[in-house]
Amino acid sequence: MTPEMMGTMAEIAKESRKTPEAIAREMGKDMKDANAASIRDGVAVLKVSGPLFRYANLMTRICGATSYELLARDFNKALQHPEVNAILLDIDSPGGEVNGCSELADMIFQARGKKPIVAYASGACCSGAYWIASACDKILASDTAVLGSIGVVSVFEQDDDGKTIEIVSSQSPNKRPDINTEEGRAKIQARVDELAEVFIAKIARNRGITAVDVVKNFGAGDVAVGQYAVRNGLADGLSSFEAIIAGFNFQQTEKIFMNDNEKTSAEDIRRTERERMAQVFASEVTQGKENTAKLLLTKTDLVADDILEILATVPTHRESAFEQAMAAIKNPDIRPVAEADNETPEAVAQRIASLI
Repeated sequence: MTPEMMGTMAEIAKESRKTPEAIAREMGKDMKDANAASIRDGVAVLKVSGPLFRYANLMTRICGATSYELLARDFNKALQHPEVNAILLDIDSPGGEVNGCSELADMIFQARGKKPIVAYASGACCSGAYWIASACDKILASDTAVLGSIGVVSVFEQDDDGKTIEIVSSQSPNKRPDINTEEGRAKIQARVDELAEVFIAKIARNRGITAVDVVKNFGAGDVAVGQYAVRNGLADGLSSFEAIIAGFNFQQTEKIFMNDNEKTSAEDIRRTERERMAQVFASEVTQGKENTAKLLLTKTDLVADDILEILATVPTHRESAFEQAMAAIKNPDIRPVAEADNETPEAVAQRIASLI
């Protein structure tokens, strides 16, 4: 390998920020006839990396970009694949062109409910990439992921002298407004604002909030990192790639996303929960640890055996002498008198004090 190519490979490895072991753990079986999708334990993993373009071409291959066209194909294949129980979009992208982004996001949004769809922000999830992520059921992020940059930018090429190079037909002066004039900048500003309104409206719809909330809490075009993104509502929680895969498998086991004719009835769910509670409270291990047992039952989805295993490690609560003394004292029998409405606050206080 030449020194030049070695340097190129080193830069690629540095940009990926992943060790060979981490990459190996993420590798699954390639999904047949897919572009950049694999199946891992029943989860279709769709890579969304690099700049985003509408159509695939040689440049998207060379620079590691993603095309909406191929991503849409992979998504539909995963949606229809009999071995796929859930879909995970593994996103590390700064965004891309507007053309095609809205259509892909709408397609993902319309597929909600057919299979669980989660976006995982492993690195950058900005601009058009966040637009796509917002259409999923949930957005999870690594603690160093960057999310947001909600807005639209129009880019113009410039020559070596810093001048804008534009050739516009004489019949269409508004095709390329002159950004060196106030009128031209106003036209471009209006166009970009209109695109941003569409962008923000779709984000608001996808996240179940208002456009005002998006503008106010989602950074106004800025980005937020990890936990700050969760705090502001850009993401639903922090996670890791492996944890999401494991979580999907747990959901499949519990049959959370079943077809209507297979869904567990509400009564079945209540019966299962009653049995779980009864098993926990009937065990001797729970004696003296009832409050901890209640927390584990209400705050987690752990099965009864796992809860009992945790309770076995918790020391038994023993009542102190003070608690025993307080338990032996009966509450005073405080009742209103017949003329309670006519009593002054001072009289009420004296009557209660006399009963204690």
